[in-house]
Amino acid sequence: MAASRALVLTGLAVALVTGCVIGVAFGTTNLEASTLLKALFTDSEDPAVDVIVRSLRAPRVVAAMVAGACLGAAGSLLQSATRNPLGDPQLFGLGGGAAIVQALALSGVVTVGPWGLTSLSVLAALAGALLIFLLASRENLTPARLALIGVSMGALTLAIAGAILTHARVFSLQALALFSGSLANRSWEDVMSAIPFLALGIVLAVLAAGRLNLLVLGDRLAGHLGASPKTTRFMALASAGVLAGAGVALAGVVGFVGLLTPHVVRLLMGSDARTVMAVSVPTGALVVLYSDQVSRLAFMPSEIPVGLVTTVLGAPLMIWVARRIL
Repeated sequence: MAASRALVLTGLAVALVTGCVIGVAFGTTNLEASTLLKALFTDSEDPAVDVIVRSLRAPRVVAAMVAGACLGAAGSLLQSATRNPLGDPQLFGLGGGAAIVQALALSGVVTVGPWGLTSLSVLAALAGALLIFLLASRENLTPARLALIGVSMGALTLAIAGAILTHARVFSLQALALFSGSLANRSWEDVMSAIPFLALGIVLAVLAAGRLNLLVLGDRLAGHLGASPKTTRFMALASAGVLAGAGVALAGVVGFVGLLTPHVVRLLMGSDARTVMAVSVPTGALVVLYSDQVSRLAFMPSEIPVGLVTTVLGAPLMIWVARRIL
């Protein structure tokens, strides 16, 4: 088992490095290895190449990995904290809350920079996480009922965001980028505004992860074994809110990443909540990184939303996973 886990982690690392190389080397202008290395670490002979690599492609690659890491970890925490295999930032309305903030920014109601916008998105997602915490703490609420409430919350928040954009007559491509996800035109400032929240979310997750496994046994038995179910669940959901808000601020509403990633990790690494949460970080990063490469390269020079790619790839894979474990 240890050998297979090491193989999985090695494969993840290799795949991430390969995806990064693809992301900075290929596009409307393909770069040779020597040119790419010069642009990354020194100065190439062509200043335009430096701009393409350092200001356009490199921040987009990092943004894809950060957004994917946020969404993958958030999905893992939601599934563990709510004991619900359908736990997902978008499905439970956390992403929709952050999308409302993004819609307000696109419509001109909120005028703040990347740091302020990411912070507001995180606060909106935290509000959704608080509601999930209050609902999940009720003993008579089954996972199925919680999922139905989550679907309703997600639909409502996205409808509100859509109404805001429609009222403000926001350009349709901007609305599509929000609701279907896009990493186009991401800057280093966008990336840097999300990284502290990724770090904060992971710290909160680590504080809760040790006792998440006990929640599977039910709140009463978990309490007898020394865990505080409410505290553990609150920490996990707060972490999920922070991560989901940062992920949506970077990439918009990207479906299936938070839902699918933890299930794939469980198939590969086992069901320990600590392991699933930890490995969901690079796995989510990998999913969004490669999905963004497909969205960027498949129909050059045009792009398709990254969320469409994750849905097309994730839906059949989720059906296969569901047949095996649900």
